[in-house]
Amino acid sequence: MKVLIEYYDKDVLKNIVAPLTLKPDKVVYLYDKGMVDMNVFRSLVTCFEKSMPQIKVEHIPVDISSVEKLRVATRRVVDRYGAENCTLELTGGSELMMIAGYKAGMETGMRMVHTDLIKRCITDIETEEKVADTATLTLENFLDGKGACLMGESHRPPQPERYEDIKRMAQYLFRHLKEWKNTCSWLQTVASRGLPHELQLESRRNIQMKNGRPVAPNDEILKEFQRRGFIENLKMDKTWISFRFCSMEDKQYCISYGVWLELHVYVAAASSGVFEDVKLGTMIDWNVYDGTKMGGNEIDVVLMDDSLPVFISCKLREADTAALNELLIGKKRLGGWFSKGLIATYSKEKLENTGTYMRCKELGLEMLDERDILAEDFSDRLVKAIREHDLINLKWKKI
Repeated sequence: MKVLIEYYDKDVLKNIVAPLTLKPDKVVYLYDKGMVDMNVFRSLVTCFEKSMPQIKVEHIPVDISSVEKLRVATRRVVDRYGAENCTLELTGGSELMMIAGYKAGMETGMRMVHTDLIKRCITDIETEEKVADTATLTLENFLDGKGACLMGESHRPPQPERYEDIKRMAQYLFRHLKEWKNTCSWLQTVASRGLPHELQLESRRNIQMKNGRPVAPNDEILKEFQRRGFIENLKMDKTWISFRFCSMEDKQYCISYGVWLELHVYVAAASSGVFEDVKLGTMIDWNVYDGTKMGGNEIDVVLMDDSLPVFISCKLREADTAALNELLIGKKRLGGWFSKGLIATYSKEKLENTGTYMRCKELGLEMLDERDILAEDFSDRLVKAIREHDLINLKWKKI
């Protein structure tokens, strides 16, 4: 029996990468006896069983304040299964766990390895030889290991054949934001008067919103929607406007003011061909074991880059400290330190070197602003911002 000994860590990556890569018959976790939530180990079983149906997971409480007690606990596991069958991974856990584990490893002669999560390889500690390249992880691996699950997406992502039209429509709206805001208010008000599944829309040109403010659409934006295939049969005169949405997805896009930046970022990421698991408007239930299906904050765009999660917040306005903090909390909650955060904001934050931009850099987040969003090579800029996000240097930042 191949047994992998792990020191449980609050960072989910340190708990799941080695088992998913080395595929042992059994994983034994030594964990802080002060922990009370044993659902974390149910989550790890769920994560592993999808690719290793026969795997066994054992967890043993230990006193992590005593090197000697930790060493003895580790030795007991090794003595039970035999040093020749055991591998100790010294990646997760506290500093004292590392010391105790190394002492136990030297005494027993069992193999000891370390996982470099940035370079994506597992190395033998004694020989410094590479044991294996780490397995490619999916967003599902992270969620399972964290005890979370996807609750769905607030907007259905577009099909690849719609990418170009969405890109062009989004850029058109970005250049005419004032007109788009009025048009969107008109569309939302008129659509709210009909049935949710109704695609046909007809209304007076000049109407009043619920707050009494008069509003009217911009003709050129409606024409562009038709030109790009989001509406059809557009008829306009001085008094009335009528048309039909081409699909329910198109209707949702057309009556949502801020979704176009999310769509623009999603299309740029998905069409780049370098990321995995690109998702739009993701809702996550952070605890699948509490008996309550409850979503946390919506993540505008989430994707996987070389087995690391990337969280992207999209703001069709200037960013603020609250938006930065929300993004930082979200990425830490799921990916821990080994995750990336990026905010796309339709503003001049970077150009003007604002306080918000400086705060963004201090928090270890990346930012793309108006110049990037409107650029023809936006997809390349997005890839570069994510790929050049240096987690190693962030280790020494005051975050």
